[in-house]
Amino acid sequence: MHERSGLNSDPARSPAAVDSTTERILAATLQVYTEAGFRGTTTRRIAQEAGVNEITLFRQFGTKEALVKAALSRTYEAVFPADLNEPVDPQAELYQWAIATYRHWYAARHLISKVLGDLVEHPELAPDICEEPSCKHAMLSGFLDRLRQRGLATGEFNPDAAAGMLLGSVFTHAIWRDHFAKPDLPPPEEVVRHYVQLLLASVGFRQPHAKARKEKA
Repeated sequence: MHERSGLNSDPARSPAAVDSTTERILAATLQVYTEAGFRGTTTRRIAQEAGVNEITLFRQFGTKEALVKAALSRTYEAVFPADLNEPVDPQAELYQWAIATYRHWYAARHLISKVLGDLVEHPELAPDICEEPSCKHAMLSGFLDRLRQRGLATGEFNPDAAAGMLLGSVFTHAIWRDHFAKPDLPPPEEVVRHYVQLLLASVGFRQPHAKARKEKA
């Protein structure tokens, strides 16, 4: 991190301008971090990318560590494009949620890889422990528990463990797919569909009757 001396102060800004500046800083931080990782990320380069003076970064965030953490937290808190509610057509709903999860992680695979590589030296960069019901694990675990409560999953299973099994498989495929790409590698939709089928088989899933699905819809 660069010394504060010799840096010119930014002129006074309105609240709207401050918000806009903060957004630019966080976006620039994500861009630089995704390219260079923590070690290669400098406040000088972030300031250049965001179009601000370095003093602005220090005033708002204090340290490089806090700045990178704040930028990463934005990605952890991003609205997820799919949800799992009351099961109506569980197989289709679970697949749509799982493939959306895969695509979400695949799009962020370079950033995720950088975070994973930095966690040993910088454990503070890890996302905070998720709170129900917003995080993916809690969402999926709750859905599986509702399947069991409705008699649609008759196997002996722990919802948290079952959820971890599917999420771990999807996560691994999203992060490593490019490294194992070959002509006979199935498309991700097919791979994820198989993961979902394996999960449902492991929990003893029973497909509800069409009449019951229509009534619940």
